[in-house]
Amino acid sequence: MIIDSNSNMVNSDNPPAYEYVAPQGPSDIVQSPIQVDKQEPKSAAQQAPSPLPVVSLHVTPVPVMPEPRVYHYQNPVTGEHLASLLPPDHPEMVCLQQGGHVSHTKFGILGIIAAIVWFPLGIGLCLLDRRVQCKRCGIVIDEGICG
Repeated sequence: MIIDSNSNMVNSDNPPAYEYVAPQGPSDIVQSPIQVDKQEPKSAAQQAPSPLPVVSLHVTPVPVMPEPRVYHYQNPVTGEHLASLLPPDHPEMVCLQQGGHVSHTKFGILGIIAAIVWFPLGIGLCLLDRRVQCKRCGIVIDEGICG
């Protein structure tokens, strides 16, 4: 409940009636008020001014980003076409152009200890605890169990 200046109690549970519709879209035309009820229209002195559309202006221009350069490759093994943002001298693209990775294997310390302690079965554990990485581009081909 709200008490106005005349000491009248006003019920604030209901929102006020909306008589105007805000303009929508990019048009600059301000719409006239829409009559909610079919009674005689109010005089111009009693009507509230219609809302104006909000226009935002950017003071600084938005920078234009240059288009990224796209390189086209063909896989020598499969003949598949590939489009990439990486240049031809990038290590991953060199591996693609050569047709494969140059693998380098490192065995983990747990696998080596298991191979020594449980000799015949430990060799299998040593093979599970290995990391295979390409020498040329550095991509990890196989991480292993402990990686």
